[in-house]
Amino acid sequence: MFSEGMTLFFLDHHNTTDALPYPRVLRLDGEAAPNGIQLHPGSAGSAHQQALEQALNQALQRCAPGAHAKVQEIKAQETTFQLRPAQNQGPSGASDALNIHIPNESQPLNPQPLNSQPLNAPAVSLLHILRGPDAGATFPISRGRTSLGRAALAARGGEQPHHIHLQDPFLKPVHGSFYADSSGIRWIEKRPATSEGSEKTQGGKRAQGTEPRILRWNEPFRLGSSLCILTSPSADGERTAENASTATATPGSSLASSNSSSGEPAQTLAPLGDAGNPFEPVVVNPPAPRKLKQILLSVCMPIVVGLIIALVTGMWFLLLMSAASSLLMLLHFFGGRAENRAASQQTHQAALQEKERALALPTVGNLAISGPSALHDAAYPAIVLGCGPRHPYLRGRNLPLGTLEKQDAPHYLPLPTPALGHYLKLEEAHLRAYLVQLVAGYPGSVHVLLAGTDSADQQRINRLVQTLAVVPGVSVHCLPRVQQEKYLQALQSSLQSELSASVPPLILMPLQASAIYAPLLAALTSGPVAESSQSRAFASPREQKMNAPALCVLGSAEGDSSAHAPGALFGAAWVECASEGSHRQSIRYRAQGYAAPAVQPTEGVYQVHPLACEGLCQHADGLSVETFCAALENLYRAGCEQEQGALSEAQVHQSAHLFSSLQFSSLQAQNARQKNRTDDMAVESVLQRWSAQRYASDIRCYMGVSSGGSLNIGLSEHGPHWLLGGTTGAGKSQLLRSLVLSAALRYPPERLGLILVDFKGSAGLGPLAQLPHALSVLSNFDVSAVERALEFLRADIHRREVDLQALGVNSYRDYLASCQAAGTTPRYPELLIVVDEFRMLIDSMPDAMAELMRIATIGRSLGLHLVLATQRPQGAISQDIRANIATSICLRVASAQDSYNLLEHESAAYISAAYPGAGYVRLPDGRSLPFRAPLVDAVPSSSDARPVQVLSLEEGGWRELTAASAVQTLGGHEDELLIRSAQQIRALYEREYAPRSHAPRGAQKNAAVQDEYCPIPPELPENTPLPVAQAPASEPVAYGIDPAATPQEPADSGAASEGYLLGELEIARYGVRRPISWSGQQALALLAQSAERAPMLYGLLAQAFTARTPVVLLTSDGALYRDLEPYAGTFEALVGAQELSHLRFCLEQLRTPNLWGTEASTRPLIVVDGLDSWLEALVRQPDTENLLYDLLSQGCRRGYSVVFTSALNPRGRFAAAAHSTLLSRRFLDADLMRSTSKDYPTPAQSHYCVEGAINEDLIGDQPLSASILSPCVAGFQELVQVLRSNAASTSSGSNTRPGTLLRQFPEYYRMPSTEYVTAAHAACNPQGAKLLVAFDRQQMPVWLSAPAGAVVPVQGSRSAGKSTLLEGIAQLNPQLDTLVLEGSGGATGEPPSVERTRALLDSVKNPARTLVFVDDLQYLSPAVQQLLLERRGEFRAMLVAYTPWPRRASSPLLAALMGCSRALLLAPASLADADMCTVTALPLDRFTQGEQPAGRLVVVDGASVCAAQVPLALSTAAQTAAAVQKVPVAV
Repeated sequence: MFSEGMTLFFLDHHNTTDALPYPRVLRLDGEAAPNGIQLHPGSAGSAHQQALEQALNQALQRCAPGAHAKVQEIKAQETTFQLRPAQNQGPSGASDALNIHIPNESQPLNPQPLNSQPLNAPAVSLLHILRGPDAGATFPISRGRTSLGRAALAARGGEQPHHIHLQDPFLKPVHGSFYADSSGIRWIEKRPATSEGSEKTQGGKRAQGTEPRILRWNEPFRLGSSLCILTSPSADGERTAENASTATATPGSSLASSNSSSGEPAQTLAPLGDAGNPFEPVVVNPPAPRKLKQILLSVCMPIVVGLIIALVTGMWFLLLMSAASSLLMLLHFFGGRAENRAASQQTHQAALQEKERALALPTVGNLAISGPSALHDAAYPAIVLGCGPRHPYLRGRNLPLGTLEKQDAPHYLPLPTPALGHYLKLEEAHLRAYLVQLVAGYPGSVHVLLAGTDSADQQRINRLVQTLAVVPGVSVHCLPRVQQEKYLQALQSSLQSELSASVPPLILMPLQASAIYAPLLAALTSGPVAESSQSRAFASPREQKMNAPALCVLGSAEGDSSAHAPGALFGAAWVECASEGSHRQSIRYRAQGYAAPAVQPTEGVYQVHPLACEGLCQHADGLSVETFCAALENLYRAGCEQEQGALSEAQVHQSAHLFSSLQFSSLQAQNARQKNRTDDMAVESVLQRWSAQRYASDIRCYMGVSSGGSLNIGLSEHGPHWLLGGTTGAGKSQLLRSLVLSAALRYPPERLGLILVDFKGSAGLGPLAQLPHALSVLSNFDVSAVERALEFLRADIHRREVDLQALGVNSYRDYLASCQAAGTTPRYPELLIVVDEFRMLIDSMPDAMAELMRIATIGRSLGLHLVLATQRPQGAISQDIRANIATSICLRVASAQDSYNLLEHESAAYISAAYPGAGYVRLPDGRSLPFRAPLVDAVPSSSDARPVQVLSLEEGGWRELTAASAVQTLGGHEDELLIRSAQQIRALYEREYAPRSHAPRGAQKNAAVQDEYCPIPPELPENTPLPVAQAPASEPVAYGIDPAATPQEPADSGAASEGYLLGELEIARYGVRRPISWSGQQALALLAQSAERAPMLYGLLAQAFTARTPVVLLTSDGALYRDLEPYAGTFEALVGAQELSHLRFCLEQLRTPNLWGTEASTRPLIVVDGLDSWLEALVRQPDTENLLYDLLSQGCRRGYSVVFTSALNPRGRFAAAAHSTLLSRRFLDADLMRSTSKDYPTPAQSHYCVEGAINEDLIGDQPLSASILSPCVAGFQELVQVLRSNAASTSSGSNTRPGTLLRQFPEYYRMPSTEYVTAAHAACNPQGAKLLVAFDRQQMPVWLSAPAGAVVPVQGSRSAGKSTLLEGIAQLNPQLDTLVLEGSGGATGEPPSVERTRALLDSVKNPARTLVFVDDLQYLSPAVQQLLLERRGEFRAMLVAYTPWPRRASSPLLAALMGCSRALLLAPASLADADMCTVTALPLDRFTQGEQPAGRLVVVDGASVCAAQVPLALSTAAQTAAAVQKVPVAV
């Protein structure tokens, strides 16, 4: 059975009593229950419950040895079911222990009833009761005499008499006897006693049947009110069914006839070809009857008149004339009699036909005796109450209804409908017969609603109704004692969902429970039911389309004490049936709340309509408890056989099952594996199936349960493409999961590839993304993502065409055959593209239809298949695609037009919402099959056996009898279980299958991974992480491209191993997906806003610093400059926006090829950040702009790696400076030309478009607008970490310390030690002809050539550091003495006079080794200046410091120095500040961050002009603080 594992039902007779003779219902759930079990009654006691549970568990868990094992092997899928306990256990009565028995077909289906002949006597014939109070009973007839009557004979002498006891009140206590011998079987009715001589039969005649009557097999006869038949004891069930059907169709017998009482067989009419609708009268239109009295009067009147005239007139010839006239009228009289007889015969024949039609209806006896053959799907099912006199159901003109005689015919009622319910007050035997016919004939689901009660009679009725739970399609709901409101809400929701089915559900409940369930019925009933026509009210339940359930209420046969009237429960009319009679042998039925069906037309038409539903069934059929159980057994067997064999359409749609339950027994799984079949889908054998199905000719997918069992369809056999339609909640996602998962469990990833497109946010197909077959999963609806997928798919189709053509094959089937012949693994798997919610794709992207049409057209030849799922296919699927779709699948849809559009019939519009996954599939051959898709929860596993549970149907619902099993299933939601199952399959593939499948090709593991086939790679990540330090970038890998066909770079190019990883690049149009590196041999442009480009810029810098590459950063971004300023020491040059002079200096220096020498291992990285801002700042400096363009365009040729960034599109000649350009999403949005181009791709917010030479290296000269790049980025902290690592390496003495060729001056220098100064003079100034004045940018000493008596002007503005410079020179030249003249007067505040100046000069002991420092020359008088000028030759040198003043030309000293070749210029702003000496240009590197700090000077020494910095003479504490903050490391 297709349910959660195996479900079996049993009727337990152990606890039956006279008060409760009905067995309780047991249900066994689990996969370890292969067969049914017959339970024999044991002794009652306290240990009975435990013994029952132990016996059930032992029987279910053990494997029967010997013959039983063979039976189980042969009938592994058969579900046998035994209802009644075995009888005649011996004189001692019931055994003390439970007997567990697994039955087979050799056991009789219907054991002998109680108080009947013992089983040890061989039977020569079987007596079946077809109609009557004991309908369905079967009795054996043995050799000799077997009596029959309504009395139960007691045993005589310890022997059970050969007697058949019937409950028929129309039989005598001992009605007669059967005599069986070699001559046959005879029936002899008992002769009445003398005192009973006046006793008469029902027909009024004295009994005369004393002579033996020979009976033949298969000829029906009557005994009392019971219709009987004899059959062969060896006849099978099918033959017995035919006999029973023939017997019930025997008309013309009367229960009142003496022949019936004596056992005469009834006569049979020829069967009608089509019985027709039993709820419509038989139409007959006899001619109008002739009025014979009027004709007779017309015969007599002429004679009388002629006689009177003759007597009066004496003219006797007039009498002759009157006689002649009478003779003529007499001819009309005899003709009218013949016409009336013919009309009466025609009416009688129509009555016989109507009776034959009624007799053809299946009865409760057929269900109890005939078995499944009586359960045909009748077009007009009915409930046959029994037989009795009634008027025939006729309609027509000139019908003599008043003269029609009643005939003994079946009384029957229509099944309950929403417009006509049933209210029953029947005796139990009648009720049992009614319920069996009801559950057997109702085509929809039946729900029994019960409630607890304290009444013994009501408990008996509840137990009776509970036994119906074993019938397929019947659900028994027992109201629990707790949480009743919650239970009723859940029940209402379940029933409400079934109202949309083609057949409404039937509710069966006792009247006692109506008070509890009345609100539920009121909530379910909607619409004015009473307004429906009577013809619709009595139509077949399949024709009912009312939004209300059918209702059947069980009352008490003794009268109802309930205050609730039945009329309040029924929405419209109802039929009341009640047992009556002295022996309760009859049923009176009458309809309430409606008028009889109208006659159309009304004039002259008369009818007796079967839907009048009013009459008395004199001889009602009944069932004993044993026969009732036998009938339920037949119904259960029929349901099991239909589920195992050909199921009906309704049963298919009700066959709910789990995907995890689709597993074989161990023996069947072993046979399936030996035969290389794919039916077994257990995860334990998935590797064996994959190995066997690597070259399978077709891909078959499991769709669900159909009429013939499991339904599997093939992509090639029933393809190449499928279309799936279904409204919301119909089960489309579950069906798609079943198709995909079943194919993945059967075929290996190299044979089957999956592309899953789910526009519901991975709610449907997302859990299957972990399968190794899943090559691509598109879960979010984005137009750009869909366009990308279609482009990749187009590239894959092109590759398949090219590769298959190169192999010399014409189709994928030939390609697969060539791979099998060569013993190689197919590179291209068969591709299954599953699109859920296809209409969303077409509505948003109409152009996608053309691409799908291309796939649909050439899909079969290249191994591509489409499965398109949508809610409404109408309008979404073009005619071109529909022409290539061979199989249409339709689940529940909203309208009949949608169903007809897919299936060419409307059945899918009437599927109940309670059956998700139910639908129809239209195959290429035109067949339309019903099916029910499984609920996909997890993969089947033979080791994950479900625990066996035994449940009993009690007053409060199902109660578990067995303890919890040791086998525990994994918990969690079905999606979680499915994800775990997919991960389990992937783990098996990666651990065991993938290495083994790639081994024959001789490829290494990493090579196999690189060669992995992926037609649509996953979405580009938001960004690409930095490569591992000191690890070269990996060789570019293109997804889905043969490496032999991909242009490869030379091995010694070093582009991938020595370049910079830009990120992961893809070109969807050509199917390229690879990490891309920039070798630096061509200029690269990055067009983005500063905030966007910063992470990628950090990534480039981090890679450069990691590789110990010299880095020059020219940035116009002040924020970036401030962030990197503390780490400027790690850069070769860090130039900010305000440092235009240093910018020009760097640009001039970089014109030199290979500035860092030939020993550089890598190309230096030059980054020009913010080109647009630089160009704006250099508008008035065209020379600098030219230098910048020269760097960008020619820098790569000079050995540099040049990259520049810009927030705007470069203008003019700069637009062509870059060979490759990276453009951000925001930049593209602002670029009108690119953003409006249809062919230009639209990247994600964090991605870039790539134009230029990078794409040409991948695809050659093929046309392409741009590719998409996921950039390799780094955060600022990551960059800082790399910078600190470099700084640590520098401090530890590494030889990778950044150079000073382009470095700016530090803001301060510390005064070097005396030892350093002494060593410097000894090395560089051994003659003492030079003065050490400062240090240059490279922290090297700056010497000034000063012959003896030289005067050096020191010019600087206020606070420029003139005094500090003089002090520093004194410390830097310790071998010389110093004399300081302060023009401002120093402490006295008065400038020195001539006398004082002369005295100071005279006081010098060694003028030749003395430096004279004149500070603030502008305050000295001309006489003092003249004195200094005259005596300058006496001293080693004289340094004159001054601040320029307007009349400085009048200074004698400065006038003498005008045009000198030696000078110290502090912080000169321009050449105007260098007018004292012959200088044509100031050095460009004299600035620090665009400014000249104190102590910055330009040393002019002849033709040499250089910038220098005066060191500071600090204390020890001050030197430590300065070193931490600003002062660099001292030389």
